[in-house]
Amino acid sequence: MTDQTTSSPAAAFVPADAEARSIIVSRLDQTLFVEASAGTGKTTSLVERVVNLVATGTTTLDRIAAITFTEPAAAELRDRVRQQLEQAADDEGRDDKERQRCRQGTADLDQASIRTLHSFAAQLLHERPLEAGLPPGFDTTDEIAAGIKFNDAWSAWLNDALEGKS
Repeated sequence: MTDQTTSSPAAAFVPADAEARSIIVSRLDQTLFVEASAGTGKTTSLVERVVNLVATGTTTLDRIAAITFTEPAAAELRDRVRQQLEQAADDEGRDDKERQRCRQGTADLDQASIRTLHSFAAQLLHERPLEAGLPPGFDTTDEIAAGIKFNDAWSAWLNDALEGKS
């Protein structure tokens, strides 16, 4: 008799934060703040959550805010939400109501506030300037213009300081 060792299939990988990931995609009645390092899967979890919120009828895209720190991250999140909503709309495993909600979600994607923290804050300030102590119709400065203004102000201050005027 020969000794044969049978190898069992490797256990499926289960991330250490599997419970947190499950909460993100399934507890649709809670508002969540998700913070994690780059490459940990937070975008995937957020996309699943948004699709589940729309598919279940829990909310619509005009009532969702997904805030990121960078423009590329916001663009990627928006693109992935669109792709997943389109896939869910075509998924024969979903019931007709869910598929219809996902089709509507794809059409309504531009109503979602999927943006950077800065652009979200600017939107709020423009919607409610008086409450924020700002004049109506105020303007925000983009990064390039802000850099130019800063450099001009710094140069003027430095020149005054060197000439003893400060």
